[in-house]
Amino acid sequence: MANGRVVEPDVNFIKGVIELGGDSVKKCFQCATCAVVCPLAPEENPFPRRQMILAQWGQKDKLVKDPAVWLCHNCNDCSLYCPRGARPGDVLAAIRAYVINEYARPKWLANFVKTPKSLPLLIAFPIVILLLLLAITGHRPTGEEIRPSNFLPTYYIDAVFLPLTFFLIVSLAKSIKQFWNDMSEGLEPPSRFQLILKGGWIGIIISTLKEILAHSRFYKCEANKGRALPHMLLLWSFIALAIVTSIDVLAEYILHIEIPFPLSHPVKILANLGGILLLIGILTILINRIQDKQTVSTYWDWSLIVVILAVGITGFCAEFFRLIHIAKLAYGSYLIHVGFVFTLFVYLPYSKFAHIVYRTVVMIHERYYGKV
Repeated sequence: MANGRVVEPDVNFIKGVIELGGDSVKKCFQCATCAVVCPLAPEENPFPRRQMILAQWGQKDKLVKDPAVWLCHNCNDCSLYCPRGARPGDVLAAIRAYVINEYARPKWLANFVKTPKSLPLLIAFPIVILLLLLAITGHRPTGEEIRPSNFLPTYYIDAVFLPLTFFLIVSLAKSIKQFWNDMSEGLEPPSRFQLILKGGWIGIIISTLKEILAHSRFYKCEANKGRALPHMLLLWSFIALAIVTSIDVLAEYILHIEIPFPLSHPVKILANLGGILLLIGILTILINRIQDKQTVSTYWDWSLIVVILAVGITGFCAEFFRLIHIAKLAYGSYLIHVGFVFTLFVYLPYSKFAHIVYRTVVMIHERYYGKV
């Protein structure tokens, strides 16, 4: 017993994982089937068997900084073949949700965002603030033509959006820095020569982004291969809409060009294409979730799906009502659209949407250190 080790489980961590959808963790009896069938696990350090052991033992400190948790893409090959119905894919998804909440700052806001009852308040917050700005300044829709900026000047949105976005970007950066440091604990960084061979930081980042854009790991999954295409459509839709938003900002603030552009304009075509891809992607994900009776879906999952779907629907509603000249419905849809866009991006550090950042960081970390 002199060489033994006393394991002190973090019971609150186990409860947290169970609450986030990992309620099957106790069913695992360590047969290692999951690690054998996983198409993404490296041979030298397979997962998720080790992670299931640590979760059962309540080893929070080891799991929250374990990069393998994020290399899992929840394709559920492991859950399909698990003889005990322990659903390792769901357990790792629950751990990822726990990790995001664990590193998020400020903690009170992270806890508030993850509470289902808070979602209506989160969506209403920017809408109420913008309405107050309109009421205080006495602004009324200007001009005969229906334009979003005639109803809600862009600088009103920026006055609310930009300070909070800056604050939350700083908070996310601090969280990611701590996450990186924790993952790197005990690892030997590559030498300067080794880093050059990897293409330097730029080469590592570019190769990571190429893999993400191609969704190559998603396509290695067998049990749930259908998840790859809608997720990729969603990713490309966000890229297209980010490009459009950047051009709109340039047009309005620098070039002083009136927006929105006409339907035939290349920028407007790209915007509508991005919106269509977004709706196709998120509706497919929604249908897959409903039809998949094996995977556990929690508020963590549904809230993100609902918000993204609402962003797409309200965006097209605002455009449709503008084109058929119904001002009240066009402006009302636009205001609600802004609220959902705000909810999606400003609260990103505290929602499932943050997995985009965490998984990207882990994939960069994997290339930098050359190991999981």
